[in-house]
Amino acid sequence: MSVAAPLDFFGCAGDYRELAPQIHVRVEEVLVSGQVLQGAHVQELEERIAATCGRRYAVAVGSGTDALFFALVALGIGRGDEVLVPDISFLASATAILRTGARPVFVDVNASLMLDLAVAEVKVGPSTRAMVYVHLFGNVGDIEGAEAFARKFGLKIVEDFAQSLGASRLGREAGSMGEAGATSFDPTKVIGAPGSGGALVTDDAATAARVRRLRLHGKEGPLFRELGYNSQLPSLAAAILNLKLDRHTEWTARRAALADRYRAGLAGLPAQPLPLEEGVRHVWHKFVLLADDRDELALALGRAGIPTRIHYERPLHRESIFQQSQPDGEFPNALAYADRTLSLPIHSHLSLDDVDRVLDGIARHYA
Repeated sequence: MSVAAPLDFFGCAGDYRELAPQIHVRVEEVLVSGQVLQGAHVQELEERIAATCGRRYAVAVGSGTDALFFALVALGIGRGDEVLVPDISFLASATAILRTGARPVFVDVNASLMLDLAVAEVKVGPSTRAMVYVHLFGNVGDIEGAEAFARKFGLKIVEDFAQSLGASRLGREAGSMGEAGATSFDPTKVIGAPGSGGALVTDDAATAARVRRLRLHGKEGPLFRELGYNSQLPSLAAAILNLKLDRHTEWTARRAALADRYRAGLAGLPAQPLPLEEGVRHVWHKFVLLADDRDELALALGRAGIPTRIHYERPLHRESIFQQSQPDGEFPNALAYADRTLSLPIHSHLSLDDVDRVLDGIARHYA
């Protein structure tokens, strides 16, 4: 009996197969131009990302992590400060705070895996100066609620929309909130670079200018005005990202169709997807479900050639790098989520038949 080939979890190779002729043209164009750094494609990408987020400025940098870090630095966050951050996220949401010398203060999450603003109220102290508000998995959190919270407590907001470029909630685009936002072009993202990359967005000219200095050794014009970093997005990466942005609407629609199929097929099964809220245009960076027998389900799917991932199996307050003593009792939702989460394959190069294969594997497991 033949065994079906394993499914591709991320879809990066599918991006290349679909765009190969155009990519080859761009590669030659950039290399022949000699502008392999800070070329015209970088400026074009920055303009398009700013427009996508409804912002005045975007600054392309070497990674989404650097974008977060530069945003905090540009807002004056540093040693002695505290910054609120959700307990469930990729590590960089909190390590960017640590890099400034500030202290991340972890906050439990709500049912949508976003920072719980009600819980955050009791975490605000005299040294709290900012909040990193994270949108996970292609979803968008409570933008207006977070902005009202920040106004109430006099905090700055850095929006981490690394997983939600192009998503929106009630007419507000991901990337449009607070003083600055950061996104990622990691290869696994909905719009991924051939390597690393990221961008900061803001409406403040001074913040944008500061980040342009920070990404290039502190250089402004002919002068080096401050200690900076080397965090440039290569022109070739920008050229390919611009090609992918041309397909963003189409690719997101494909992901949405797959997500609809998943949600319909999971009805009545013990494993259930995260809640989908009204008014959200989701871009489905991940399709995440919760299962009490997560590990057994993952093994069963793996045997059927269906890859899965866990995002995220360890809440950030438990990571030893932070060396903090926030007790587990402060994070009941994060801990309950981390024990049950499982991500299924979703990308624009999967077919509905592929999703049906995953659903059949889940149904057989529970049968």
